[in-house]
Amino acid sequence: MSYYEQNIPPTREQRLTIGDSFCGKSEDLLDCARSGCLLQKNRRFWQTGSCQMHLSLMMASTVENSVIIMHGPLGCGSTLHNLSPATVKGMNKRGKKGKPLTWLSTNLQEADVISGGERKLRETIEYADRTFRPEIIFVVSTCTPNIIGDDVEEVVRQTQKGVAAHVASIHCPGFKTRVVATAYDSFYHGLLKHIPFEPDLSRANVWVKEEPQAELAELEFNYRKGRTVNLFNATSIGPADEEELVRLLNALQLNVQIYTEYSSLEEYRQMSQAALNISMCNVHDDYLLAYLKEKYGMPYVIEGMPIGVKATRKWLLAVAKHFGLEDKANRIADQEEEKVLKAIQPYLPKLKGKRVLISGGIVRVGEESRVLKELGLEVIGIRAYHYDNGADPVYTSIAEELPEVPVAVSNQLFELANQVVRYKPDLVIGHNGTQGWLAKLGVPSIQLYDVDRAFFGYRGLFSLVKRMAFAFENNSFAQRLAQHVELPYKKEWFSKDAFSYLKD
Repeated sequence: MSYYEQNIPPTREQRLTIGDSFCGKSEDLLDCARSGCLLQKNRRFWQTGSCQMHLSLMMASTVENSVIIMHGPLGCGSTLHNLSPATVKGMNKRGKKGKPLTWLSTNLQEADVISGGERKLRETIEYADRTFRPEIIFVVSTCTPNIIGDDVEEVVRQTQKGVAAHVASIHCPGFKTRVVATAYDSFYHGLLKHIPFEPDLSRANVWVKEEPQAELAELEFNYRKGRTVNLFNATSIGPADEEELVRLLNALQLNVQIYTEYSSLEEYRQMSQAALNISMCNVHDDYLLAYLKEKYGMPYVIEGMPIGVKATRKWLLAVAKHFGLEDKANRIADQEEEKVLKAIQPYLPKLKGKRVLISGGIVRVGEESRVLKELGLEVIGIRAYHYDNGADPVYTSIAEELPEVPVAVSNQLFELANQVVRYKPDLVIGHNGTQGWLAKLGVPSIQLYDVDRAFFGYRGLFSLVKRMAFAFENNSFAQRLAQHVELPYKKEWFSKDAFSYLKD
């Protein structure tokens, strides 16, 4: 049975070669992943870990005219309070009118754990449909209903018959996976099973009529489809990055549709009306893109993240090749590189020799580490949240370009704190949420991903260089803060190897 025919999507551990516990050189990581030993590595101690539910919610919350139902205890939905402002901001930046999230909870209690929560779920779906009249209702199934055995899919199937909205179930119990990226698959699986992806061909009715303009309409439609690409953005490409990538694709005279954040049901219907799908990261999109190729025959490009001049040219050429536009893409890259290299030149002396530790998503940290080396910085550590075989091409390049740099696979904050104290970096580049801890450790930092600032393309390179130079010149806050903060770690911990808890 295909993954897409199953009620519940597979975890990343079931679908890919996955590891979340490793420290060594990139060459050793590749060997370990290919031989299967990465699957055997674990920890004797875990401090904490993220839940795939939160990431699924981040994606569901961006869908236009939707209502989210949290099927579980009330506390599981509390994270949605933080997502609402970001959703409104993102919608506005996309040129749409943002509005606060609408979400409900089935509020499962002790009695429901015994008797089941299916009745509550059915009633909540019906209430959401008649009260808010959304186009889409997302049923987010948390740990509790999965433990007690609620048949969420059957409730959705039966309830769908009596409501106007499309009802999509997203199965994202946190206990089933240690890899947060499973959330991408969970969200996409819910979309693919329950949301119509077939295009609205009402426009095509004119073609079957014996009218003079029918043939012209069909030719125009097919021409536009043949020059249209889908650019996929799953929570890690901000509006500034979108603008830069659309600018470069428009320079190739391509039309661009952006998915999946801030898309409507009508836009989802148009997803199959494109000549090519483009992804920045296999971790985000491989599950969805494989489906679109299987179902609609749509080719796709996953050519790494266009960070820095080399990677951006490579990415642009990979897209251009599909349309026979390689010469045009090279001309664009030549012009853009000349401008950006001249623009960053005054900042490079401030970066030379600075020691940087980078932490975050597996593909992004890999691509960015190579750029840092090109800019003259010393990469002293690469830290990825997980590893899977889709990242092999990136880390093969790292093994060639940065063979001696230690590579860690870890999502444990206590290990990051140890690395910062022992490595003594001049700068840490990490995901949002770590900046507070890094400042307490006396180290300046910049975000690996920022919705308001570009990282991708030529403008993204200029922005990154400028922010790093600023961080090196303005690091007194972190240094002063560290003098007045007591950390929750014993001094003995910082004398140990950060990965002393790893085991085979």
